[in-house]
This record gives sequence, structure tokens and C-alpha cells, in this order.
Amino acid sequence: MTTEKERPLSTFARDVVEACRSLTGFEATETVEAGPIRAAARIAFHRPDRLAVEYRTYTNPLLELEEQLTGDAEYTADELVGLSLQFDGRRTWIYDASTGVCVVKASRSLFDPLVETPVLGEIDYLRDLPHDYLLRDLGPETIDNRDTHVLSLKPKRLHRTHGFKRIAFLTRKASVAFDGETLFPVRLSFSPAPASQLRRLLGPESTVTVRYSDVRLNPDAPPPFAPPEGTRVFQEDWTATGELAERLPFSLSLDPLHEAGYESIDGHALLAEDAERERAYCAAIFYRDGESTDEPTQLVTLRAGNYLNRNMARRRVLTAEAGEELTINHRTARFLDRRTLWEEHASGIDPSQAPVELSWEAEGVFWFLTGVSTERQPLTQLASDLIEKSTPRP
Repeated sequence: MTTEKERPLSTFARDVVEACRSLTGFEATETVEAGPIRAAARIAFHRPDRLAVEYRTYTNPLLELEEQLTGDAEYTADELVGLSLQFDGRRTWIYDASTGVCVVKASRSLFDPLVETPVLGEIDYLRDLPHDYLLRDLGPETIDNRDTHVLSLKPKRLHRTHGFKRIAFLTRKASVAFDGETLFPVRLSFSPAPASQLRRLLGPESTVTVRYSDVRLNPDAPPPFAPPEGTRVFQEDWTATGELAERLPFSLSLDPLHEAGYESIDGHALLAEDAERERAYCAAIFYRDGESTDEPTQLVTLRAGNYLNRNMARRRVLTAEAGEELTINHRTARFLDRRTLWEEHASGIDPSQAPVELSWEAEGVFWFLTGVSTERQPLTQLASDLIEKSTPRP
């Protein structure tokens, strides 16, 4: 009988390819480590491209810093651990059992812990193993009391054309340990490519390690995900900024932004609707060029909703705790200058790009107006005009 050690490298590689291509699905605990980033999740993959993810742990200092400095994180690390993420090949269902809310996104949105590098359930790089990589046999290794066989992988080229797509290889070199019996990749270690954003963030000597444990191969596929009865379901999508006011169940006018010289940054706004309960929230980004080459472009983000999503709820808490109370157009509002947070959490970064923010509530609608390279007075005037023109419908 031929052992893994005696099996020729070319034969072993072909067997790995066949094992990957014949796999209908798998369930496993996947752990991702990259510098200070660590995430562990129970995943379930079923072909062609269904993937369920439930994070057990999630540590990402970059995400935490983003939340502290800008407040733009959609979910914090602690919030991600409590969510069930279901991707059906077209949409992602983000179910929060603690609140009974499900957000449906029109794309894959699994909050992979590594920027621009999806690693959750990704094993299809093995389908073209000998074609895409130079292989070297690194021999046997014992992992979690199981015999494995390790190969070194080096991309043969920086890019590969696949149909109409041009695919970039995001690794400089890699090694994969395969289970001696099933040929499933139980460990992947790689160095990010020199030009990748991940390498710039982690450093030139960074290594990413992905491990799979408690693996079940070819389990029966569960039925398509459906949120439990009574769940509040928000359908999220991009809509033309000019159509935003018509689709919302509350009054919103963007005229004050246009009159102040702001333009939509890409002509679209994010809209999430719970049509059954007439609840919705939205976010739109606008810009205005400086009057001179020395004056920076001003950015303004408007968020509004008669329902508070996770991001808006955190903003409301922070402005209540750290913001200054003021009155705008007969409405009680809160003003927050995040420069103080930048000095506390990111000393050395130019605080001139720190956002300033206003929040207020009117007739059950929550408003958040954030400006970058924008002073307090013009932002306050924008808020006043928004309050005046976004009057409740009869």
C-alpha cells in the first residue's frame, strides 16, 4: 500500500484537486489569526456557494479603532459574536436573536476579519492547485493528533484571467497541511502579497494562519434560511439618492444639502426597509469641493430612521454621554467633536480629519449628521435647515 510519504507529489496534488472538486460541503470550526487579529467561527459551507457563519470570538483592533475614531463600524466585534450570518449565494441574512431583527443584504457580507482577503470557508483555491501554484513537498506533520501532509505553494503569476475577471493572487507564499485520510486542508499559512492592503496593515513579516477543526465532510444541506416567525426583517439595498425621500415612511428633504453646494458622492444612498411595520433607516454621503486648492473637500454623512440600527444606537449613546447639549430650530440636539477621542486613542494622527457630529430626534425619527473638514457652525445650519424642511407628513 502506498503511503502519503511515498506518493509522488504530482499524484498527491491531483488527489487533493479531486477531493476538493468532489466535496459537496463541510462544517467546521474555523480560526483565523493575523497579527493582533483573531476570529473563530463555526461555519457550514454547501455548494455551490451557501455559507453560514456564527462567530465564537472576534478580536480586531483595526475595527475597534475605526469605531472609536469615526463611529462608522456597522457592527462592533462584540456585536458580531451574537449574530447568525447566512449567505445563500446572492444575499446575506444577518439575524440578531437578541433583538429579533434580521437585515437582508443584496450581496455577500460576512464581515471577514481580514481586509480584502476573504478566508471564511475558502478552499476552492485547491481546485486548480497544480495549474496556479508551484508546489514543494514539506513532508508529514502531526496536527491535533492527526497525521497530515504539508505542501508549499507559490503562485506562478501575480494575476490570472478567468472569464471576464482578472484575479489577483493575494499571497506571496503559502503552506497547506492536508488531513492524511480525507485530504481536507486543516491548516493554511500564508504571507500577504507585497502590494496587498493586508500586508501594509499587518507589516512586511506578517503571516496569516487559518485552521479548521471538528470537520464534518459532505453533511446534508439544511433548508434555505428563513428568520423565525415574528422577526423584524429589514431589506437593505442601494437606491438613487433622488428617490430616497419617496421610499421612506417619514419625511426627509435633501434640499438643504443641495442648496449648500453638496452633491451625492456616487448618486446612491443606503436604505433598509421593514415594509410590514413601516420602519426604515438610511445613510447618504455628500461632498463639497473647497473654494481653493488649499481648502480640503468637505464630507457630510446623513443618517436618519424611525428605527435605530446598531450603528445609530451606538452613536446616540455616545453623543448623549460625551456630547454637548444645544437647541437647534427648537429641537434639543447633541454636538460631538471626535477630536478629543482621536487625542485619546490615536495620538500622532492629524486631528483635522476628525468628524464632528450632530444628533437629534423629531416625531420618532432619529437624525445623525456627521461632517469631516466641516466646522461646527455650517454643520449646525445644515441641521437647522433639515429640521425645518423635513417636516412630518400630515
